[in-house]
Amino acid sequence: MANITSRLTLAGLAILIVTGAVWLGFASTDRNTAAVSAASPAGAPATVPAPGEASGAAVDPRAAQALLNTPAVQTYQARLQFMADYRRFMQEAAALSAEQRRRQAEALARQIDQREAAAELALSEALLLQLGLAQVQGGDEETQKAHAEQLLARYQMLSQAREARAKVPDARFSQYKSEEKRIVDEVLALDSIPDGLSRDQYLRQRLQEAREQAYQ
Repeated sequence: MANITSRLTLAGLAILIVTGAVWLGFASTDRNTAAVSAASPAGAPATVPAPGEASGAAVDPRAAQALLNTPAVQTYQARLQFMADYRRFMQEAAALSAEQRRRQAEALARQIDQREAAAELALSEALLLQLGLAQVQGGDEETQKAHAEQLLARYQMLSQAREARAKVPDARFSQYKSEEKRIVDEVLALDSIPDGLSRDQYLRQRLQEAREQAYQ
């Protein structure tokens, strides 16, 4: 299965890159750690150090707790926990019963889908993680190959659908671009600029107003 998965993964990633590069590049650097961490040994507990802990600086416990309670920090901690859970499952899957392996793999697969939909994982990362789950679930070679091919087909369809949506003109953007040209022509033709502004300042002000109106 390792060779099959490797070949299918390379083929699938190549197609995703060709058909949906914009989506593959969407994930930020720290989201990219999900795919890397999935293959690395289990590390430290999935927690975020309290502010000042690394430097030894004294901090107000209430302020530190308030920071840890912010949505951004909680989201990051949840992501770290997911990565730790995935690594643990990959390392312990062989020791689980078939039923335990199936249940845990399905739960992790749902989390991968949710995180990819929330833009916490790029399509390429989600595909790699899902293929990893498929590989450790065992089964005969044909079954595993079919599962991997289904995953590749699914993610290729997602990539193509998103690329198609990205090409559909945004009515608000089209409205703004039309207004933008009119404003530029108008401002460039002015003999004097209102309110003591420079021509560039006045143009930026007018364009900002047009953007706000188009997207309100």
